[in-house]
Amino acid sequence: MEMLESPIAKALVLSIRSLAADLFKINADQSLPSIIDQWWCPICSTQTEDAPLCQMCQRILLQSAEDLPNDDQSKSNVFFYEYPPNDKISNVECGACGQPKHVPDNDDTPGLQTLMSLTVRDLRHKHESNAEIIFQRIIKYCKRNKQSFVDDQFPPSSRSLGAGSFNQCSQWLRISEVTPLSHDDRKLPWTIFSSPKPSDIQQGALGNCWLIAALALISEQPRLLEHILFTKKYNNEGVYLVRICHNGLWKTIIIDDYFPCTKHKYLVFTQAKHRQLYAPLIEKACAKLFGSYAALKSGDMREGLQLLTGAPCEYIDLDSSKDTFDSNLIWAKLLTSCKAKLLIGTSSGGNGVSSEEYARVHIHKNHAFSILSAHEFGGSTARFVLVRDPHSHSNYREDTVTESVLKQLRLVNPADHSTGAFWISWPRFLRYFSSITISTYNSDDFDIREQCKFTRSSTEYVMTYYLHVPKSTSITISVIHHRQDRTTRSSLTQTFVLCDADELKSNGIVGKRVSILIGKQGGHTYWSGSLPVGYYVLIPFSTGFWKNGKSNRDFTVVINSSVQVELTMKNKPATFLSDCLISAAMKNAKKKQSKEAIVYTTSGKLGLKMLIAENQSDTHNLIFDVDVQYAKNVRHSRHSGFPYNTHDCIPPRHRQIIFLTEWVDRHGELASLNYAYSYSHDKRMSNPKPSIDTSQHDFHSPRAV
Repeated sequence: MEMLESPIAKALVLSIRSLAADLFKINADQSLPSIIDQWWCPICSTQTEDAPLCQMCQRILLQSAEDLPNDDQSKSNVFFYEYPPNDKISNVECGACGQPKHVPDNDDTPGLQTLMSLTVRDLRHKHESNAEIIFQRIIKYCKRNKQSFVDDQFPPSSRSLGAGSFNQCSQWLRISEVTPLSHDDRKLPWTIFSSPKPSDIQQGALGNCWLIAALALISEQPRLLEHILFTKKYNNEGVYLVRICHNGLWKTIIIDDYFPCTKHKYLVFTQAKHRQLYAPLIEKACAKLFGSYAALKSGDMREGLQLLTGAPCEYIDLDSSKDTFDSNLIWAKLLTSCKAKLLIGTSSGGNGVSSEEYARVHIHKNHAFSILSAHEFGGSTARFVLVRDPHSHSNYREDTVTESVLKQLRLVNPADHSTGAFWISWPRFLRYFSSITISTYNSDDFDIREQCKFTRSSTEYVMTYYLHVPKSTSITISVIHHRQDRTTRSSLTQTFVLCDADELKSNGIVGKRVSILIGKQGGHTYWSGSLPVGYYVLIPFSTGFWKNGKSNRDFTVVINSSVQVELTMKNKPATFLSDCLISAAMKNAKKKQSKEAIVYTTSGKLGLKMLIAENQSDTHNLIFDVDVQYAKNVRHSRHSGFPYNTHDCIPPRHRQIIFLTEWVDRHGELASLNYAYSYSHDKRMSNPKPSIDTSQHDFHSPRAV
């Protein structure tokens, strides 16, 4: 099925390119992408972030070309585009060769950029004011030309449906032409949302329950829908702006109101009761972001919540057979999260319970639910969880939840079975539910998001983030590797090290109080904790791009905190990363000490293995040899292929990172590394193998104790 081909339909098609050309008088071959990240100021040619004002000249975004002085019109070629990765900090690379500029190896290096975190609420308002200007200009254009808006970047055609069989889809219709869900809905006007409830959402022919479950959870707190949908009223022009967080970066997505429909004019994909548009609009924005509706198949609730809130999620596995399982700790976490009114989801199935038993207790198997509350009576003796099935009434009953108990629980939360909600005892909850997902979203938190690139070699300078924490704060740090599409599985191990820097300027010491090393396989690594007052350095890194030609090195670092923090970015030698990692290893790694030598090895649970040797002799070199006997699904920081043997000569009173290996996640295969090392002291020097370029501050360079 292709887009409508009638002459009238063709005449009504309004492309974003033609809109851009008319509004801004730009050349015909220029494009105004409808996924907006960043813009060029037409007054001073400064590139700035997605904001209504240019920070340099304070002129308003999207001032039209006819309003500019004649001599400035030449500057307004492109107003919006998806900015090149790392463009904010491009001054750290040489424009001629693209190699990193030299930066002195000391902490007096000038900051490349200093930022203050904004509250999540203020950041949203900033984006919303930008979006309103864009929206009004498109509406103005449509009204002037008496046309409705059609998005030529996501056209009503089979290309936007994507690969797969959607036999139900026979036409694309504007929302005003769509048949409502019920006879009662015919009496209602179209709205974006009108007292939305999770039960309003009806999943369509697309297997995207991961997104629908997240949207249902968001609907538990309807104000969050207003944060996602910048267009809050139905309009005849069919222009809607939706805010989605992709790869850790907020994007404002412009869509039209054409939707795939059946021959009877019903929506094929997700819809909401009472003629509410929020569900199909959000689904379409995500489809545009990932290229097609078919691209939304399969996923998990965490991804959906991160797209819609921008906040990381904590995933809790309820498998009681695992060593890490502790029901009391999980209960305490759940209780705290409920009191904080966080978004909490849970999933049934995958726990060995039969389908017949699920049917007998009236709980849907392999289904996503919302958790509304948790409460206990008399300490740990009576614990209960309030769960809601967003798509049905509940008939769940159990003997423990007596009428007397239920009466007390209704004082905590009055939700009843008619809304799909039911109270379940904690032991039974642990039997029928396999996981809990907790979104850390809090609109009062402060937020910083910065895009950068992982390094390509052990000598390349690393982007270092200096944090000033003025008051003790809870904090969440995320590192998100950019995926090109949803189907690509990331085999990357990405890690970050966080150290205090209070004594960095005075004596060059990092990590005296705090040294935290967090690593994980996959595209998203995060850590939540608390930090006392002080200065800190944060370095995200991955050796996965060393000695290979992979091009997608982009990542986003996201910092959420309960107090406002200051962030300064500096380009530092790779040896500074070594110093931070050595500090973290000395605090947390396994230590083996013998006469005048110490060997540190980190836990493989981090998704990496690091071996550090320290020479405690004042007079002799430490000759250190590593023989790797077997390696599978690992990347070595000094070798591009097996064998991974090394030979090093460490000077007196020096430490050295001998190697760092990262696990490669290949379709669930386990990583394995078996090696043996030997060492001795000798007055003679020998050359390291593989070689180490200490003149270029190689990551493996010996570091003075």
